[in-house]
Amino acid sequence: MSDDKPTLIGEESSEEVTSAARNLLAALVIGAIAVLAILLAVQLPNPGELASHPGMLPLLTGVSLLGMAGLLAAQAVRAGALSDLRGSGGLKRYADTERGRTLLLIGIIFVYVLLVDFFGFDFRYPTPLFTVRFSSFETWSIPMLALILRIFWRATLLRCLLVSAPVTIVLASIFRSGFNILLPGSG
Repeated sequence: MSDDKPTLIGEESSEEVTSAARNLLAALVIGAIAVLAILLAVQLPNPGELASHPGMLPLLTGVSLLGMAGLLAAQAVRAGALSDLRGSGGLKRYADTERGRTLLLIGIIFVYVLLVDFFGFDFRYPTPLFTVRFSSFETWSIPMLALILRIFWRATLLRCLLVSAPVTIVLASIFRSGFNILLPGSG
């Protein structure tokens, strides 16, 4: 009796076998790039009518990439990607390798830069002695630094947050007040 489950093979039909979990991860990365392309295309100024909009081609490319990423993700989930991630330790097992940690770090930094850029704000609260400032820089730096510490330091998430929060706030205050440097995402 033959196995009806499709076999996932690598590019160019080589003997290298890819896993459903890798396909799901690839779909997520492609989807993030597609969403970024769509967001950037929509922000381009339109000097004329919709048909001549300079963002039309990047928008259509992003939409098609997003569709393909969705199809790849659906195929990977049907092939058992979610059970593969749960059963094998998933990202935790992947983060145990040096290559895996490096790729996770690159992904975290990429997401961090996007978050600080697209969701920027600057909250100011004046007190009699000084003005308390809290911006999107601190909002996104604290959890992202805690996540990086969790991957590399292997301490509990609470300990990582207890380290990342004061370090981020003190460094942001020094750069803002001591050096008068405008931080990213501060408006």
